Amino acid sequence: MKNKTSFETRRSLLKAAAAAAVAPAFMLSPAIASTYPPSTVSMMVPYPAGGPSDTAARILAVPVGEVLGAHVVVENVGGATGTIAASRVLTAKADGSIFFQGTQNELIIPPLTNKAVRFQPDAFENLLPISFTPIVLLVRADLPVNTMEEFFEYARKQDESSSLTYGSVGVGSLYHLITDYMGRRMDIPFTHVPYTGTAPVVQALIGQQIDFSLMPFQASMLEMVKGGRFKALAVASPTKPAVLEHLPSISTLPQLADFDFASYAGYFVKKGTPTEIKEKLNHAIGSALLDDEIVSRLEAEGRMMLKPMTLAEAAKAYESEVARYRELIRVTGYTQDE
Repeated sequence: MKNKTSFETRRSLLKAAAAAAVAPAFMLSPAIASTYPPSTVSMMVPYPAGGPSDTAARILAVPVGEVLGAHVVVENVGGATGTIAASRVLTAKADGSIFFQGTQNELIIPPLTNKAVRFQPDAFENLLPISFTPIVLLVRADLPVNTMEEFFEYARKQDESSSLTYGSVGVGSLYHLITDYMGRRMDIPFTHVPYTGTAPVVQALIGQQIDFSLMPFQASMLEMVKGGRFKALAVASPTKPAVLEHLPSISTLPQLADFDFASYAGYFVKKGTPTEIKEKLNHAIGSALLDDEIVSRLEAEGRMMLKPMTLAEAAKAYESEVARYRELIRVTGYTQDE
């Protein structure tokens, strides 16, 4: 019997709670109901404008604001693998006036690996997981390879002084960690070049300043591939959307049979935010995810959208992700001192 991928297991969990997702079960206390939300609520995005995270935020901001009854403003704060933006949320009051659009890349991996990060994953509470985004292996247009197998064969021929360079959204990021993990598993040295977000990595790849990157997929990448700006060789997970079915999964290589990684996004608030406020935000975001037009726009960007769920199920899903990456970090032994 075939084992479920980690994504399929998580998706099953989310589906189980879908029916209860946006039921009007929340009852706000009179005091909170009369003061929340304020006229403007901030949606914090931990990367510069123009990347896939920013695109999703701007698609969701308007419908979430309509249900919430407030103007939702997208704030872009890049740098330090998203931890600058995360820290800004944590220095604000736990009153729902600011919520965070994040993934394991900002909220789980950095605090578990970098001693300089001053918060732990449990400093945040999950309002609602929203999407699964595949990660794709992209290489510069003039790299003399056209398949995943050719890529690894070419990379293996390089020594440490001429090793292939790869870009990521920051030191200690998900994309840095899994690329380093991939290289170690294949016994191939790679050289890391960190950037502040996805858009700068794409530009560096187009400008042939780096050799390759494992990056969260967005639909515009396919047009860039067709235009010869770079090549797409593989997907980092067995589960993938129809638009990527033509690409092999990295896990088809015997040496990487268990390689299964993707960007798992959701919305979060500072721990201690009142339950009534969290329920209202959960309801507003969940309602937007039941809008077929909104879902279609997000899926057109390459995401696989998840069904809405309750706060209790969101908390369990987040706990599961934290445990998954604690184990990955334990196995790889990856840490940062600063």
